[in-house]
Amino acid sequence: MKQTVILVSLIALVFPLALTGCCRTLSDDLERTRAERDALQAQVADLQTTRDQSAGQTQELTGSLGELQKQVDAFISFREELQRREDELAKLRASALAEAQTAQARMDQLAAQLQAETDRVRELQAQLKRAQAAITDLQEKLKP
Repeated sequence: MKQTVILVSLIALVFPLALTGCCRTLSDDLERTRAERDALQAQVADLQTTRDQSAGQTQELTGSLGELQKQVDAFISFREELQRREDELAKLRASALAEAQTAQARMDQLAAQLQAETDRVRELQAQLKRAQAAITDLQEKLKP
């Protein structure tokens, strides 16, 4: 019986000590788990903030992309208009060059005609002078 009392006393003393150690371990584990939970919640909050900021930046970039696309479309339209005008000016230049060549050919033709007429007038003037000289000679011969 003494042994039983000693055993019961020993159990009575060891059991609260063991429970205290277990509780402390559980308590420490609980605190560690709470700290890890709080850290994970903070990380989740940071990730959510980053996600929200990224979504805002994505919307801004999408808007900027739309504006850039509009500008690119405007530049393409402007370039096409300039190309059309350049083509039109090239056609007008070619037409003006053809007209200038035609006018130059006509001027050359008229200059040749003028030269021919001038030569003819000179020839007629020479004939007139010869005729006047012949008339004058005849008049002098006919004078008594």
